[in-house]
Amino acid sequence: MMKTTVKYVVLKSKDYQLGTPLFEESIEAGSEYFDEIPNVIRYQNHDFRVKSKELTRKQIFDEFEEFQTILVKVIAMN
Repeated sequence: MMKTTVKYVVLKSKDYQLGTPLFEESIEAGSEYFDEIPNVIRYQNHDFRVKSKELTRKQIFDEFEEFQTILVKVIAMN
């Protein structure tokens, strides 16, 4: 398990501007979490389809720390 930050960003929606951060969560997750993110995200009674996912993983050897950031870009569904 490692510190994981997941950021959701809206690419296209009539309710949100392009590039609007939807929400962000900080969790403890394993390296497999990236592959487990569903294709549709539900947030505040809206459905968003995942358009792309980007994974950045960093290891700090002096502190034996590993963490990852996942950027999920979504498009609003009607």
